[in-house]
Amino acid sequence: MLKQIYDYPKKYGLIAAPSYKILNQSTIPKFFEEFPHFRRFYKEQKSEIQLPTGGIVFIRSMDNPLGIEGMTIDYAWLDEAGQMPQMAWTVIRSRTSTTKGRVLITTTPYNMGWLYQHFYTPWKNKKDKDLTVVSWASTDSPYFPEEFYNKEMARLRPEEFDRRYRGEFARMQGLVYELKDWHKIPQKSLKPDTVIGGIDWGYTNPAALVVIKIEGDKYYIVDEWYQTGKTTPEIIEAAMELQEKHRVSRWYADSANPEKVTEAATNTGLYVVPYKKSRDAISAGISMVQQLLNESRLFVFRRCSNSIAEFETYHYPEGDELNTKEKPVEKDNHIMDSIRYAIHGFTPAKRYPRTPSKVNPISTLLSRKPNELNRSHQGFTSQFE
Repeated sequence: MLKQIYDYPKKYGLIAAPSYKILNQSTIPKFFEEFPHFRRFYKEQKSEIQLPTGGIVFIRSMDNPLGIEGMTIDYAWLDEAGQMPQMAWTVIRSRTSTTKGRVLITTTPYNMGWLYQHFYTPWKNKKDKDLTVVSWASTDSPYFPEEFYNKEMARLRPEEFDRRYRGEFARMQGLVYELKDWHKIPQKSLKPDTVIGGIDWGYTNPAALVVIKIEGDKYYIVDEWYQTGKTTPEIIEAAMELQEKHRVSRWYADSANPEKVTEAATNTGLYVVPYKKSRDAISAGISMVQQLLNESRLFVFRRCSNSIAEFETYHYPEGDELNTKEKPVEKDNHIMDSIRYAIHGFTPAKRYPRTPSKVNPISTLLSRKPNELNRSHQGFTSQFE
């Protein structure tokens, strides 16, 4: 970071953390601990280090990644980026694109979300020469006590230990869903019986749309839309574009905002159904989605990167045995909610065997005696309802 400041003394840089708490308690104190001579240039009210050379180092939280839109950045340091949403990486890449700026990420590999999908894997498979990964175990530091390292190895689950003390990616504990590699498939042509969509409203939090095609008894998540800072009309417009592209027959939307459901269903061409949030709606919806995964009946197109990232991070509270079957952590769950709204909200129409063409059910019923008509009334209603 210091080298970038000296190489670009009149340019703009960025120091970012996933939250204000981490920024103020960890990232900034560490920066000034290493480089105390910069502290006198720190303008806390503006969250900027105003360099005497004319350059500025912006200091930002990634609670709202769109807060750095409009910046042109020559270099950036993302501390604990593994806790940041995927949108943060998308925005950072765009903000450094014209300057070909360098980005340093320092983090524990908390999960197998976007950092694993879009940074580590392309680097490991040598598909992106612009990416470099350096990792090490805690004991590679001569100051780290080996006795403590061994105690933690015995105390923690292997996955947790690998993440915290070996710097290795591993699935986090308490994941709501088990998304296996075979659930992630390349894009392919489908002949769906039905196409449904899910809507999770948002503005400060991301808004999420998903499109699910149902072919036979299999469900395919084929497209998504995931944006922050979008108004309700913009979300509706995005849904209309997806509907036209995929011929979505109906949308299931978060019913916590009935006025938005009404707006989306009025003079738009969208058929929007409010997803009813009963007391057990979350657990019942999760159970249905997990059952489809267990039975290999739910698949995700690999291009739906936000969906895959949320599948890999959507989890129950750590150590909270009371709530693990009820309420997952309400963070980075917007696509997960929209998927649940659609799958759990959709109730396929009952299918009844067609009456052979040579038999006229009406004339057959009329030829029966009154007592036979009474007995067959329920069957008649069921068949033609």
